[in-house]
Amino acid sequence: MNYRQLKIFAVCCMVFDHAVRIFPLHQMFAPLVDVLWSAGYGGLADWLLDDFSLYLMYIGRLAAPIFVYCIAQGFAHTSNVRRYIGRVLLTAVIAQIPYTLFDLAEMRVVGLEGDWRETGLNILFTLALALCVLWAHEELKRRRLVFLSPAAVAAATWLAMRLSMEGGRGYIILAWVYYAARNRPRRQKALLYLPAVVLSRWGLIAWVMESLGTPEFSMVLSNCLLNVLGNYFGMLVTLSDNGEKGNAGKGFQYFMYAFYPAHFAVLALIGFLRPPLL
Repeated sequence: MNYRQLKIFAVCCMVFDHAVRIFPLHQMFAPLVDVLWSAGYGGLADWLLDDFSLYLMYIGRLAAPIFVYCIAQGFAHTSNVRRYIGRVLLTAVIAQIPYTLFDLAEMRVVGLEGDWRETGLNILFTLALALCVLWAHEELKRRRLVFLSPAAVAAATWLAMRLSMEGGRGYIILAWVYYAARNRPRRQKALLYLPAVVLSRWGLIAWVMESLGTPEFSMVLSNCLLNVLGNYFGMLVTLSDNGEKGNAGKGFQYFMYAFYPAHFAVLALIGFLRPPLL
């Protein structure tokens, strides 16, 4: 895939991930499940509701690692880092209100009352911070202090967590690894991405270890695998990048910036208009 196709694929995965929070899969499958149960295929109905629904959720987990990759690639090719960071940050600010409304709508759909003060910052804030880290990395490299680059990654990750940025626990690590490994062969990248994604999800892995022997272990393990393997699969998708930009001119770029807050606004509106789940 070229750069444009990769971004379009990531957008489709993102929309799916967000849409199923307003239209939960178990509700979408309910009519078919009823038919299967009536026909005596209870096992298939259970598989559809449980296993198949879980597998579909992996689609949504592909999006974020691809967007992080695009940010790292964008940094490598931009002619004006300040302007690039400014565009991402401005979009993040514009998207925050629709992002918050979407979060409240998601809570409403499942019959809960959300609090806007508990909504963190959207992922574009994390990506803007990741760009700052890559900028610092290049500056440290120029001054022959590149060994301090991991400290910059750690400091930015701590800041992202403190500010409750989406993906703050690990996406900055992924951006740094993407950028550092950008000129390596694909097989080496695939190997490097594995410890990177594990490190980026250390919180979930620690949660699994703490849950050993508890009734919640199965649920915690499934959630961990979804977010670790899902992110790794997303990283592997970036290996399909053929190095071509495709038809990704200014119009396409502006559309991508506008689409992020717009899709949150549309889904939030639908979430507030539709009746909550019983």
